[in-house]
Amino acid sequence: MHVNIHSPFAAEAMACFQAAEMGLQLGFLRVEIEGDSLAVIRKLKEERVERSVTEAYICNIRTICERYQDCIFQYVSKHANGAAHFLATEGLRQNEETYLAGAVPSYAQKAVEEDRQQSCS
Repeated sequence: MHVNIHSPFAAEAMACFQAAEMGLQLGFLRVEIEGDSLAVIRKLKEERVERSVTEAYICNIRTICERYQDCIFQYVSKHANGAAHFLATEGLRQNEETYLAGAVPSYAQKAVEEDRQQSCS
């Protein structure tokens, strides 16, 4: 499943792309995509285009986001992103290819609640 991911930047960019794609599949018109990779979020917010390997990932994300009425990219620290991290690592551990299909998996419910409590404090 992860054979073609060549760098941490690529992994973070692919996650961002998949989030944007999922929002379209769910019929959302406006989305706010959060990520804990400052490099990816910064590049998505920049106006300029550069010619680099990483720019291909950014271009793909921007292209898919043109289909939204509004698409915002927001950086969140890893500490504030516990549920997402837990979903990814537990999904890998259980060899799952789909992390969110219809609902949050039962093993992630506690992590989601902890994230909510931390964001409210």
